[in-house]
Amino acid sequence: LLLCAVGATTAGKLPANIKRCSRSDPDTNECLRLAVADALPKLKGGLPKLGVHRLDPLIIDELRISQGSGPINMDLTFTNMTTTKILDDVAVTKVKFDYDNLILEATTITPAVLAKSTYTVNGRVLLLPIRGSGQSTVNLYDVTTDLVIKGKLLTKADGKKYFDINDVVAKLTPKRMEMKMENLFNGDKQLGDTMNRVLNDNWEQVYSEIGPSFAEAYRELFKRPARALFLHVPIDDIYPLKL
Repeated sequence: LLLCAVGATTAGKLPANIKRCSRSDPDTNECLRLAVADALPKLKGGLPKLGVHRLDPLIIDELRISQGSGPINMDLTFTNMTTTKILDDVAVTKVKFDYDNLILEATTITPAVLAKSTYTVNGRVLLLPIRGSGQSTVNLYDVTTDLVIKGKLLTKADGKKYFDINDVVAKLTPKRMEMKMENLFNGDKQLGDTMNRVLNDNWEQVYSEIGPSFAEAYRELFKRPARALFLHVPIDDIYPLKL
């Protein structure tokens, strides 16, 4: 989430209400942490002039999850997934920018993330069959997001240097997950309620299988606007040596 908060063909400027930090500040990482925390709520609507699309809601056209072995063995597809609350009441617990090696590390905690979509599923969960299609909701609670962003300096035609992101690693770790799939087993309420209860009672095993796919999808969604922002605004304007 904070990819866009700390800073993508003509040089642009950060909005005046986005706080900046200097590289020479002895407490620069703490400054960055506070600046990110302040900026996140301001980014929900995006920064269109700097290439940053609206960040809440986030839309995933399709998310496919296929597991062929283990206790969770199913083909699950979410379509038109709309994710909200991702920037609500976020606690930024760590921001560290190694400017010499151009590596940004950050950690946030989000109280709740809600994802609504259409789903299709077929397979087995803990040896029990699961199949159906319909509407689904996924709630993640107290989500710790760990990000590692790597890049390189790019000198553009204007002679200024820009932070060109080339790799983002994201890990999402919730303290709890709740799922509800409507119309399982062709609408059989008893079977559907039983399966939803199994999914939620064993959410940690379920999330261990589907979580990496969620993280990958969100990684790509965040990387695009973050890269656009950094390539619009020179690195010395985002994170100058001195203010």
